[in-house]
Amino acid sequence: MPKVLLINGSPKEKGCTFTALNEMVKVFTKNNIETEIIHVGNKDIRGCIA
Repeated sequence: MPKVLLINGSPKEKGCTFTALNEMVKVFTKNNIETEIIHVGNKDIRGCIA
């Protein structure tokens, strides 16, 4: 089964981005595609330094 990873980069875990991603989850689920939402908006992620 295919799987889609949805990444929420918003600082608000359950904000508008989360709502939009959940709408996509509904579409994928309807088409038998597994999904996972990961929230990274609260993580200290930096760009490439090399």
